Amino acid sequence: MAIFQPNNPNFFQPEGNLQQLQIKPAPITIRCPHCRQLGTFSVFGSAAIEYSKNGQIEHRPAMQICSASIRICPNAECFGFVFVVLANGRVVEIEPPELIDFNSENLPLPILATLREAISCHAAGAHRAAAMMVRRLLEEICDLNSAQGSNLHQKLVSLKTTIVLPEALFEAMMELKALGNDAAHIEAKAYDNIGSEEAADSIELAKEILKALYQLQSLLSRLQARKPPSASPS
Repeated sequence: MAIFQPNNPNFFQPEGNLQQLQIKPAPITIRCPHCRQLGTFSVFGSAAIEYSKNGQIEHRPAMQICSASIRICPNAECFGFVFVVLANGRVVEIEPPELIDFNSENLPLPILATLREAISCHAAGAHRAAAMMVRRLLEEICDLNSAQGSNLHQKLVSLKTTIVLPEALFEAMMELKALGNDAAHIEAKAYDNIGSEEAADSIELAKEILKALYQLQSLLSRLQARKPPSASPS
């Protein structure tokens, strides 16, 4: 399927044919940027604006019809507003942007703040900044667990002697270090491109590391607490 390429990628700038829609656009399912819950967002009130964007399809001039509307989170404890732009029924812009979901339970405050910043950077399209924040998160893990070394590589090697994790997660830390290094320097050594997918993957890997380090035991304890006192291993 040929893809429309707008001349101006800012979908918040209409280029013609502005009019108010008589029929509301269909509800959409997104993750609320305020409460981080998935929900079906309907258009708030009766206002939805239709407009056009100019661009190209396979190097030929083309036009795409878009619609913009304010929508409201269905979560009764949130009711947060979001501004949504659709093109051909597909979400192309959300403000505030959707955020990658995460579990904050038992995370040390410095690590929680850095993870949130990495996720905010990714949502804002600052993908190299997101990778750099994930690298900082590794530094904080090393610091909180008394890993020694003059640089992050040495600290990650030392970290193996201070915490217990699957080997795959230690390998993941080395990859995240390399990605963060390339995000911070002009000449890439390991990763040629750091875009949305690379940044998202780095955050997902970081979440798995944090889950194993700070959250797994709590989850196991909750499960064990549900066993009756008389239960015995079988």
